[in-house]
Amino acid sequence: MVLGLLVSAAVLFRAGLSDALRALTFGGRVMGAVFLAVAVVEVVAAAAVVDFWGRRAARYSGQAVLLGVCTVAVTSLVLLVLQWEGGYRAGWFWLWTALVVWAVWAVWVLVREKVWQGMPHPRSFATGVAVSALIGSASVAYSAMYVPYVAPPKVPFLVSFGKPVLHPDGKRLFVPTRFTFRNEGSVSIFVVGTLWSAQLWPSAFRPQGTDRTRWRQELGDGWDTHRQEDFNAAPRLLAAGQISSAGSRLDPGDDFSKDAVIEVPATAGQGRVELFASVSFIRADRCKLANSYTGSIEHSWEVEGKEHKHLRDAPAWLAEPGDDFFRHHSRIYRSSEVMRMTQAPDWAAMWWVIPKGNDAAPYMEVHISRDPDGREVLSEEEQEPYGMKTMNKGIDQPVAVLLRLAGDGT
Repeated sequence: MVLGLLVSAAVLFRAGLSDALRALTFGGRVMGAVFLAVAVVEVVAAAAVVDFWGRRAARYSGQAVLLGVCTVAVTSLVLLVLQWEGGYRAGWFWLWTALVVWAVWAVWVLVREKVWQGMPHPRSFATGVAVSALIGSASVAYSAMYVPYVAPPKVPFLVSFGKPVLHPDGKRLFVPTRFTFRNEGSVSIFVVGTLWSAQLWPSAFRPQGTDRTRWRQELGDGWDTHRQEDFNAAPRLLAAGQISSAGSRLDPGDDFSKDAVIEVPATAGQGRVELFASVSFIRADRCKLANSYTGSIEHSWEVEGKEHKHLRDAPAWLAEPGDDFFRHHSRIYRSSEVMRMTQAPDWAAMWWVIPKGNDAAPYMEVHISRDPDGREVLSEEEQEPYGMKTMNKGIDQPVAVLLRLAGDGT
């Protein structure tokens, strides 16, 4: 019986100490302190076992054992239910099962010993046991299911063109661009990935306009439709990059905005310049990325070699064979130790895919998965507890407008 009490106390002490010192929220740290207190109760109960089946020098040693056993029963049962509901049958699952079985056996033994006999206030003791069990179960449930109630992250994300400048040779435009990305809220965030790109879409004037079938389909596919403009060639990549490094932390007040200047051929005629940007982040009060995330970059090509040969493909659900990519990935840690003990481990990943061809624009995919290689991507509902959010912005301007702005001085 001593072993069961000490095992439970050791587990609760481990979880409580971790949460009391490192939980991501104040509430989680308070619950960590409660776990530590419950662990102390179980250690005292273990000492009372020795006395109760020994000299019985302490008057209420039997009642102390009963209190400790009830605490083990409730906390282990709640942890078992939480892990069962999460669908995770590995890790600590079998320990919770063993402790629940042990607690049933221990209660049976204590009932046979009639430990309640000689108790001066049995109702008060029963109330104390019930309250202790309630506190233990509430602590576990709170730490496992609590979602910080704070205002949503306030992260302005904008894309804009500046005033273009025509090169003296008249063949190219320098177009300033700005990507606004800052944290104006009260919640810190971790950057999972960012991307920006500029493309030139060649086009020609269509006097008659596109027919209804075509512009209806464009609208149905989520695109803008320009009936008098015929995009008659594949887009051409002008520039691309990252707004901030993967794994960066933005605390309230931090500004990771970026300015870039792109070169646009002045002879592009009727074409349009499209500016696109995407950022993805998670809330720092719900989870954190492993410290290795920033340095975890992997390439699909030979980085050190002179020819930079393509070495491997991305998963089929992500890219076409022959497309290049690089990615960051690492374990993503939940807000409390109890959640880490009862839920399956998850991994966060950011993929930058670079399609075949010299002019193809890269794109970014970000997700959380149960598999380190990203084969089992979690649903939106399963990713929600991490507070992951992805924002996309895009604007475009005709080359003729950019030329006019560069030439009229306004």
